[in-house]
Amino acid sequence: MTPTRVQVLARYDPIRASIQRVLKLAEGSCAKADWARAMKHVAPWAEPAALAEASAPEMLTDIALFEPNQRGRRVFDRFLSDKASQRLSAPDFALAQRMAGAVFSIFRVAERHEAAGLWLEDMLRGDRRLWLVDRSFEARAPEGAVFGMRLFEAEAFHAGFGIIVPVAEEMLDFCVSAAAAGRRLPVRHSLAATLYGDVLSEALPPGEVEMEMMEALLDLVAPEKPAPASTKRRRKRTG
Repeated sequence: MTPTRVQVLARYDPIRASIQRVLKLAEGSCAKADWARAMKHVAPWAEPAALAEASAPEMLTDIALFEPNQRGRRVFDRFLSDKASQRLSAPDFALAQRMAGAVFSIFRVAERHEAAGLWLEDMLRGDRRLWLVDRSFEARAPEGAVFGMRLFEAEAFHAGFGIIVPVAEEMLDFCVSAAAAGRRLPVRHSLAATLYGDVLSEALPPGEVEMEMMEALLDLVAPEKPAPASTKRRRKRTG
C-alpha cells in the first residue's frame, strides 16, 4: 500500500535532522590537507572572504568528506572507523553507514511522487529512477529540471545532503555522451567538484589565491587547534 504524505514526511524529517548531525560531527575528521584539497579542486581562484559566503562552505565540506584523496581514500570512511563516530547515537550511526554509499550524479525531475517527493532519472546510469524526498526542493523544482546532487538510499526513498547545483547544457551533453559510451566523464577531479566550481565561478569574483590567502581560508573552515605532542605526527599523515 502506498504510504501517505504525512507518513513519508514523518520518516523524512528525523532523517534530515540526523544527516545534519552526522555531517557536523564528521567535519572534525577533516585534516588541513583535506580542506586544502577541496579548495584546490573546487575554486582555487576564489578570494577566501568570498568563499565564506553562500553555500561554498557546504560544497567544500562535501568534497573534503566524500571525494577520494590522491590515495583513493575518503575522509568519511575514516570517520566511520574512528572513535569520533562513536559519539553518534545508534540510529545516527546506522544512517551514517548508509550515507557512505551516497553517489553524486546528474538527475532529471521526471514527475511528482504520488505520496511525497519526486521521481528522478539518473542521467548517467541509464535513466535509473529514484524516489527523492526533499521538502524544499519538491516545493520549487519544475518537471524536467536537471541538476547535480549527492544522494543516498535513506529508506524506501533517497535523500540528499542539501546541495543542489544546476548543470550547463554543454556539460550535460558531454557527461551523458561519455557515460553512454562507457568513457570517463570529462572532468578534472570529480563531477561534484566541477559543478560546484562552475556555480561558484558565476557567483564569485575571480582572484589569484596567494599562499597567505589560502592559509586564511584554511583557518576559516578548519581552524587549527593545539594538538598534544603525541598526536601531531599522526595528524600530519592524514589526508
